[in-house]
Amino acid sequence: MAERDPLFPNAAIVARREYRDRVRSPLFIASTIILMGLAMLVALAPIGIRYLDSQTVTRIAVVSSDAALGASAVGAVDSLLNRPPAKGVLPGWTKPFVVESTRDGPRAELDLRRGALGGIMIVNRLKNGQLDVTFRTNGTADPVRSQLIGFAAIAVSIYDWTSTQPADVGRAFQAPVFKVDGVNTAAEDGVPLDPQQSASRSFLGIVFVVLLFITVVIYGMWVATGIAAEKSSRVMELMISAASPHQLLTGKVVGIGAAGLSQYVAIAVPTLILIALQDRLAEAILGPTWSEGAPLVGLSPALLAGYGVFFLLGFVLFALIYAAMGSFVSRPDDLQTLSLPLSLLAMVGYLTAILALGGGGGVWIMVASFLPPFSPFVMLARMMVSAVEPWEVAASIGLLVASIVIVAVVASRMYAAGVLL
Repeated sequence: MAERDPLFPNAAIVARREYRDRVRSPLFIASTIILMGLAMLVALAPIGIRYLDSQTVTRIAVVSSDAALGASAVGAVDSLLNRPPAKGVLPGWTKPFVVESTRDGPRAELDLRRGALGGIMIVNRLKNGQLDVTFRTNGTADPVRSQLIGFAAIAVSIYDWTSTQPADVGRAFQAPVFKVDGVNTAAEDGVPLDPQQSASRSFLGIVFVVLLFITVVIYGMWVATGIAAEKSSRVMELMISAASPHQLLTGKVVGIGAAGLSQYVAIAVPTLILIALQDRLAEAILGPTWSEGAPLVGLSPALLAGYGVFFLLGFVLFALIYAAMGSFVSRPDDLQTLSLPLSLLAMVGYLTAILALGGGGGVWIMVASFLPPFSPFVMLARMMVSAVEPWEVAASIGLLVASIVIVAVVASRMYAAGVLL
């Protein structure tokens, strides 16, 4: 008969004590309440988005020199974009799109650039009788909306063709010429980017945003862990007598941040060199046949400089916040509880940037590109895929620097209080 292991009762006692100490700590209770609120907000987010969408009305202008064609296009676009819900028209339901005809093309173009219009459908007749339809959007075109406008162009062509029958029996039906143009799209030296360059910019934008997110989370935790480890080992009691809390905070952020960035540079630079030389390496290893491919294009020195600026400023902002967080914990194990809200904050900026790279988001993308701590992610994404005015970049950087100064002052006081406690 096997002897009873005496460690089981002791392990149960230790488990109960650890569980009781954890769940009763003020830090655990506060973080649970915060995370509960964040989870509830995330759960209710789809309802809020649907409500905002239901209250938003998008204007579409139809520009045509032919009044009959304009009226036909308005009817076709209105029937396709303003389809009622599957359950039928409910009380309080309003059409999400207002489609109107106008002959003032320059005014409609101006309204489109400043955001008053969601799109312009230009309908013209070519010399051979074929219809030429262009749908202009502000920024990257929404694929679903563009597809519906294309269907409307076909419907207008069919109606125009049938309206001439049987007087013009000999004229065969001609499908319309349809294309989608975007204003305020990314350009290089004043020339709009071609599809390959746009796709390359989107891919590189995703890479940059992912690198920024990973760096902020990983190396920010380095800063917080370093401070918490010094407190738990009583090293802080010796250091606080030799330097002020402000000096200690600055030194920790600069020192650990520089170490993290050195590792980042050591990893990124060889990788970028290999990417730049991949065609030559493929030709040397595999031969000329295998060296042809679709290189990464559309990356300019200005974009690299913008990435460097937003990368450094975003890292400094989050490093200061992580440093203040690390000064309030009594042991490194408690960092995991506090790190999740900060990771969620960075995650919001990351997801918003991904949304901006896909051409969505609307007003929220514009606001988030100026609002720290989301602006390092979102403004970088806007620079990659759309036309951003220099004053917008300057304003975003200025607000980011101002927020860093404010956070540094607050973090220094929090750090001093946390260290002394």
